[in-house]
Amino acid sequence: MRFFTIVLLFLGLLYALDLVLLIGMHRAWWRHRWVRWTALLVPLIVVVSLGTWSHAHSEKSTSWVAVGAGLASIIFTQLAALLPALIVAGALRGAIHGWTRFQRRRPQAIDGTVPFPAQKPLPEELAVQSRPQVEPTSPERRRFLGMGLAAMPLVSAGAAAGGTLQSIQTPRIPRVPLFYPDLPADLQGLRILHLSDLHVGPYVSVQDVEHLMERAAALHPDLVVVTGDICDHLAEYLPTLQRIEALAPPLGTFASLGNHEYFRGLTAVRACFDRCPIQLLVEEGVTIPVGASHLHIAGADDPRTLADPSAHQRLRNSVRASLDGAPTEAFQLLLSHRSQAFDTAAPLGVNLTLSGHTHGFQIGVAGRSLLEPFLPDSYVWGHYGSDSTQLYTSAGVGHWLPFRLGCPTEAPLFVLTNDDQEHT
Repeated sequence: MRFFTIVLLFLGLLYALDLVLLIGMHRAWWRHRWVRWTALLVPLIVVVSLGTWSHAHSEKSTSWVAVGAGLASIIFTQLAALLPALIVAGALRGAIHGWTRFQRRRPQAIDGTVPFPAQKPLPEELAVQSRPQVEPTSPERRRFLGMGLAAMPLVSAGAAAGGTLQSIQTPRIPRVPLFYPDLPADLQGLRILHLSDLHVGPYVSVQDVEHLMERAAALHPDLVVVTGDICDHLAEYLPTLQRIEALAPPLGTFASLGNHEYFRGLTAVRACFDRCPIQLLVEEGVTIPVGASHLHIAGADDPRTLADPSAHQRLRNSVRASLDGAPTEAFQLLLSHRSQAFDTAAPLGVNLTLSGHTHGFQIGVAGRSLLEPFLPDSYVWGHYGSDSTQLYTSAGVGHWLPFRLGCPTEAPLFVLTNDDQEHT
């Protein structure tokens, strides 16, 4: 109940801000009846969606949970997208109004130019200039500016709707070659399927995971790794793990913890792993032979938050603990829900770090998160590093908010190679 109260208060705050901006800065829009009716309808939709979600959650009805949560999420994305659009449109409206008033008060000569102060006007010119010069307003110009301002909230609403539609698309399985100049011959062509942030719950079902595994099976991965945040509903943990383990790759399936494993209850989550062959690695690693070579798979613990220096230190200590005893000649693969582990793993010579957690902030441009320029040291989404130490941060299979814009859901298939031609 506390969760739904928080969601209700948050949606209420967004709605109130949008309403204040709409009435205060855009009275011309507010005069339209359909705008007023739409604004008054939003609170009703919020109450119905949260009520459906809450009741379905208590009754453990996954289908109705999806309906209630999906409706609430659509309202959230629309309100959130409308907020900056109203602010920008209001600022432009004020700037246009101010410029128009300035132009009207500005002294104008007969030919529309400002008189040169040093020139003494003739008496007849003074008589003309003394008359009020009112610049005629073009109806076409007013209509054009009005349409331009109105387009902003419409574009933002369209983008929010587009992001919602993209979120329900089937996760892609991109093939990502990773080039290592000194890769042992026995590891050439090794295929690693990376699953992260499945968030099985309101928006991703167990059946969705099963369909993803069927598609992945056709690609014949040699190894499957899962980097945390598997389920948002504890009851679906074991069924989800069973769908993943059914893939049965030759080198096995391994997992590390995410913050949502702690949210769901670590004891219960561990009990689910104990009932399936997927090996959960928590500050430990395992070395498996691959021909004459070896692959060391390590799993870091999750600090649950990185809000203070002590949490960052816990993550660093966890990475070092997971690599303790790793053979120096083995190819080292680190599983860490947090991509910041790469800062510790790279100096230690870890060849490949696989992470998730960020979801790429679910909005991207040209294969990078839109927030990448503002978070240059956070490894938000995609491939980082080169040569012997590399990182890939997955955008995730699922999400806790159904919105994806230019940052699609994914389950990357990495192919290790020492062939530079294949990499490029």
